[in-house]
Amino acid sequence: MTKKIVIFSPHPDDEIISAGGSLLRWKEEGYDVHIIYLSDGRAAYSFERKNKNVTSVKATQISEVELARIRMQEVNEVVEFLELPKNNIHKFMFPDQEVNKNKRKGIEKSKEIIKDAIRLVIPSNNNLHIDHQATFDIATEAAKELNLQNMEFYVYAIYLGIEAPKEHKIKINIEKYNQKIYEALQLYASQTYIKTVNAMFERKKRQKWERFGVFSLKDLGQFHNF
Repeated sequence: MTKKIVIFSPHPDDEIISAGGSLLRWKEEGYDVHIIYLSDGRAAYSFERKNKNVTSVKATQISEVELARIRMQEVNEVVEFLELPKNNIHKFMFPDQEVNKNKRKGIEKSKEIIKDAIRLVIPSNNNLHIDHQATFDIATEAAKELNLQNMEFYVYAIYLGIEAPKEHKIKINIEKYNQKIYEALQLYASQTYIKTVNAMFERKKRQKWERFGVFSLKDLGQFHNF
């Protein structure tokens, strides 16, 4: 039976920024890779305009409903480009910035997807981004409720480093996948208007390693990131 890995992505593009190269490596190695997209990404422009973090105010003057539609279509394009089975893609489509309000629903929906997985790839605990924190809570609570004691958690931190002892850290060489990762990120064209996100896209094509904290359910609450 093919071993199943589930990547939790708080927003469309987080799955590539955090684990795009690892995703391609795991896929090449024969793993059954699934992605859960928690939010629809609708609040990106309204939030970033307030922080003067967009390259074009005019181009980002669209409704949140329209941006959500665009971002979900971009997911479809990325999935097709990466040649992932459509059945492996799970869109919860909770409103951006409101994943926490849908935590119970997220837990129940996740349980069905992760019950036969061997590894969950999730954002870190103690996260400043509310959707990333809610995604961590949903993933770990679903695993707790299913009592998945043998589950392996790969924890990523997009904005910060992983705080954990050396024996709980792993780095995966992704250099051979850089170009494909970069091309996938360019399909998230709506996000290239956001200065910090576009900078992350550009850095990704030169990145040699993806780093994770590796934990099991018994470690929950014992480390800053888990």
